Amino acid sequence: MEVLSFVLVSMLEWFALILLTFTMFKLDIRDYVGQIVFSSFLLALVSYVLIVTLDLLVFATFLQPPIVFIFYWQMFRIPVFYAGLIMTNGYLAYILLTTIVYNTVQLFGLILKPDTLSNFSAQALTAFVAMLAAWLIHKFRVGYTFVPYGDRANVRLNKINMRLLLFTVVGYVVMTSFNFLYFLGNYKQLVLVPVILSLGVLQYWVLKREISNEH
Repeated sequence: MEVLSFVLVSMLEWFALILLTFTMFKLDIRDYVGQIVFSSFLLALVSYVLIVTLDLLVFATFLQPPIVFIFYWQMFRIPVFYAGLIMTNGYLAYILLTTIVYNTVQLFGLILKPDTLSNFSAQALTAFVAMLAAWLIHKFRVGYTFVPYGDRANVRLNKINMRLLLFTVVGYVVMTSFNFLYFLGNYKQLVLVPVILSLGVLQYWVLKREISNEH
């Protein structure tokens, strides 16, 4: 029962993360519902192996993002450069929502431990918040439009794209350090700082890329 609960909640989270990411970049969702559900299921299994079977919870945010990147690149045929960009952008946004939800829940005295009902509930709540955010982004027609389909799209390494590449890597470093700061030290309140900073700087350059694409 615990295995099923873990996989279902994890699948819900991955579905919400992918949905949020695709909505932020106005990628087509209707034609990829099957792939999104299947990818969410496979990623949930990967999470179970890493976190439960191998007991690598602290290393999850180091190991999972590259796997998500491969899914975006190979499953959804998003070019390598953009697959890395949207992976980092969406992952950071989801981590930000997760941290806010978890800190809010803990203000009410709820203790969150892995593989417990309270933690599963917090994870599910985060997923629903992410899906609500995705719905609002879609409803108000905001988001970025410059990410192309097709793995052979040419990417010019101009100033903006080089900055995007740099802050994609920086964002991955922040993601990697997230679990170390959250689970191994007394830094639960401070983890928001690098996440917000890296996500904010990345949005700045993503917006500049969007504006340059319009011209």
